[in-house]
Amino acid sequence: MSHSWTRLRERSSDFWLRAIVWIALRLGRPLARALLYPIAAYFLLHSDRSPSRDWLFRVYRRPATWRELFRHYRVFSETILDRVFVFAGRDGFFRIDVEGMELLDRYVRSGRGCLLVGAHLGSFEVLRALGKSRGGLAIKALAYGENSPKINAIFRRINPGLFRDVIEMGSPAALLGVDEHVGSGGVVAMLGDRSVHGEKRVLCDFLGEPAWFPASPVLLGGLLRVPVLLFFCLHRGDAHYDVHFELLAEEIRLRRDGRQQQIQAWMQRYADRLQHYARLAPDNWFNFYDFWDRSGE
Repeated sequence: MSHSWTRLRERSSDFWLRAIVWIALRLGRPLARALLYPIAAYFLLHSDRSPSRDWLFRVYRRPATWRELFRHYRVFSETILDRVFVFAGRDGFFRIDVEGMELLDRYVRSGRGCLLVGAHLGSFEVLRALGKSRGGLAIKALAYGENSPKINAIFRRINPGLFRDVIEMGSPAALLGVDEHVGSGGVVAMLGDRSVHGEKRVLCDFLGEPAWFPASPVLLGGLLRVPVLLFFCLHRGDAHYDVHFELLAEEIRLRRDGRQQQIQAWMQRYADRLQHYARLAPDNWFNFYDFWDRSGE
């Protein structure tokens, strides 16, 4: 992938990141939120708009207006601001509407554990806030080292404890940590929409065109032999999120014959549901790169 998300350079200013966090936690969310409008306008004017424009064109089937492009950037910045309050433990004002929570509750109560698979659609961190509101539901996040070191460094300073629940994918101890957590009835969450060149991946139809998706959600689900649930946390307005849980598989069993085809079929189911929710909230799509780029495959 010549324009892989792993190669994108973080464009944020460390000074302004620190400033907006200080304003949010010291002077309040309303002022910090108001400042997001000029910040979003700046990035709209001074960054590569083609990924946002391409995405909105595919969803709307027409060229996006400047207002729609601006909203895309603003919603992204607002979810980052909301992450500040999640990490600071000051998220009690959030309105979180949940659909399908009974599925997650069922597996947690059974002590069986489960795997949650989401996407860079809306806010992953809202899941942490939801876990706390459900009596301290322990959710460990399985993640790659993302390409936002400045933002992550600030969040780590706000609440280092939350990063103890992050398991780095690719490390020798990652699989052992996941197996132990799920084996004790815990919940592990990962995002399934970004593939890394060199890892196992499959082509799935997404908005009418093939795109690469990682095979890791299916491979991990098959290895752990636990239920696999999809989750999507959509930003719906000021501090308002809709969270959706769906069952992808009670258990994934991969046969030796046609293994690649089975993986592709499971990931296509995931891609179909991701497409459904992305159409519901197009401005929640936060993959700001050429998602359909297949050069160098």
